[in-house]
Amino acid sequence: MIDGYYAIDYQVHSFRSHDGLASIQEQCRRAVEIGLDEIGFSEHKDFDPKDPVVDYFDYEAYLTEIEAARTEFAGVLKIRAGVEVDYQHWFEDKIANYLDTHPFDFVIGSVHYVDNSMVMTSSYTENRTAEQAYRDYFCAVQDSVESGLIDILGHLEYANRRGIGAYGMYSALHYQKELKSLFRAMIARGIPLEINTAGLHHVGLTYPTAESVEIYTAEGGRLLSIGSDGHEPAKLGYQYATAAEIALSKGLTHLCTWENRQKTEVPIVQN
Repeated sequence: MIDGYYAIDYQVHSFRSHDGLASIQEQCRRAVEIGLDEIGFSEHKDFDPKDPVVDYFDYEAYLTEIEAARTEFAGVLKIRAGVEVDYQHWFEDKIANYLDTHPFDFVIGSVHYVDNSMVMTSSYTENRTAEQAYRDYFCAVQDSVESGLIDILGHLEYANRRGIGAYGMYSALHYQKELKSLFRAMIARGIPLEINTAGLHHVGLTYPTAESVEIYTAEGGRLLSIGSDGHEPAKLGYQYATAAEIALSKGLTHLCTWENRQKTEVPIVQN
């Protein structure tokens, strides 16, 4: 536990991701040190054939290392084998075929690109107003939810990482129509909202913002995941209590944990 909270981190990367900076064993060791109850590895799996890291992820080697870690940390730490898929609608079939033949405990869907452009880079913002840039992003995120391929929605409002620099400060209230539509689609499919704390060291805001979490719960959302997007041990479980406090303040009381793509709800606060 961390500060009395049941502590999960379901957005963790290792050397099995092209941008990971630690081994699975090192991440698990750090998870025990800081009091995580569960760690969920969400290694990047990319599908765009033009992406230079499209074939980087090695599924068999990943599972071998996961099983070794489960043996080493048995009874101390629950270890889940997940994947983070980079979603664009035009390679849905590739994602579906891959997931059909490669079992995971959970699948995070994240949107980093829209129309082949990295979200909020100069090529993306060149001919878009702020409103169009964010609305196109939210539309792509809703496509990922409606694809039926994912279990957890990853780092919603990741667009803020560069969007705030490009367009200035962001308010979720300006995009309530898009967010409400997205959240209704998530709720209908039982997809949890992730509070991702990486945004706190990127732009000083969680992904998504507390405003958006409040809109989610107002629409009836109650399913929650928490992740740090930790690519190195120092970032693991980053600002966990902050995420838990945001969730509780907006009425979210339970976390979703995963095994074989089946979710279980666990109270955030442990007595």
